[in-house]
Amino acid sequence: MSASTVANRYAKALFELAQEKGVIEQVNDELLGVQTIFESVPELQDIMAHPRMSLEKQHELLKNAFSSCHEMVMNTLLVLADRGRINIIFPLVQAFQKLSDEAFNIARAEVRAVRPLSDQEQEQIAQQFTTKVNNRRVVVTSKQDEDLIGGLVVRIGDRVYDGSVRGQLQRIERQIVSTNR
Repeated sequence: MSASTVANRYAKALFELAQEKGVIEQVNDELLGVQTIFESVPELQDIMAHPRMSLEKQHELLKNAFSSCHEMVMNTLLVLADRGRINIIFPLVQAFQKLSDEAFNIARAEVRAVRPLSDQEQEQIAQQFTTKVNNRRVVVTSKQDEDLIGGLVVRIGDRVYDGSVRGQLQRIERQIVSTNR
């Protein structure tokens, strides 16, 4: 079974439990925090997966590192360690966030721009794209991309809205090439 399939199952079970207890947002935020720690300390996964690392030591490490997490998050991490599946933490967090976003009617937009966007600009982008995503609340995260000449590239789910200067030039080029045939 693929890692993403297993991660989806764990995420769905955790989501249903969090939904039942009314702590979806808290669990989502804490899972994002866990992911951030695993990203900032990449050796942590290697240490957890090391064959000489006993299960007791793994539990101790997780309990010390994530002591402030909700009981559900901690228990999920411990179960992942027990089953040797700590390596699925990233797809699990993504799957949980996707379920959470669906429950709260949120669409996540990743915006690439030449320069960092202000909060006001991010809010304007969110308002403009609300109608394109069936009036879901749009949460914008922006990334600086110095390879862009100007404009924006917005990705929401699997859709890309290319309003960059480079994208416009490529569209003009395709039109010129197609009319010359």
